Amino acid sequence: MKQHRARAKRKQILDALKRCLDREAYSYISLQTVADEAGVSKGGLRYHFPDKEALFIGLIQDFASEIEKEHLSAISGLDMDRDKALVSTLYGIERFVLDKRNIKVFINLLLYGLEEKRIMKLMREFFRNHLMVYQNIVTRAKEHMPHIDREEFDLRFKARIAQMIFLSAGLMEEVDPIEMDPSMLTRYVISLFE
Repeated sequence: MKQHRARAKRKQILDALKRCLDREAYSYISLQTVADEAGVSKGGLRYHFPDKEALFIGLIQDFASEIEKEHLSAISGLDMDRDKALVSTLYGIERFVLDKRNIKVFINLLLYGLEEKRIMKLMREFFRNHLMVYQNIVTRAKEHMPHIDREEFDLRFKARIAQMIFLSAGLMEEVDPIEMDPSMLTRYVISLFE
């Protein structure tokens, strides 16, 4: 019972931090700001998170755990690898691109990671784990993927896809480098639209 209350209090504090990050940049957020938002004393917050770095580390762990849990629930019960790949991809798009609150939190975590090595280490682990999920999905699903008629996609849609790939590639390589060759990336993106 005591552990359940402690977990609930931690979750309350982390949810308050997410709300704060939705309104302002990480650098403007203090422990007092989060304590006020959570409706707890600063001492109560420090009991669970002794400093700002520990608070943000807790958020990264919670964020990754929440995403993994929702991702697994989205693909559980599906029998075909193709369906798992499609649902997983749609889930990822919805979770990161369409949910503005999550993207604000995520960007703030990355920015804080550029200043704090421990934060960046956790962000790298998150990116690497996410990459492994997609590697497994692609490996299992590539022989079951339906044929795609590229003519159904207009030029504006294709341009947006290329823009998203190129803009995010630099960020991904900064956080979790796999030493991607830019010319190979360019050739691959062009091949998507042939």
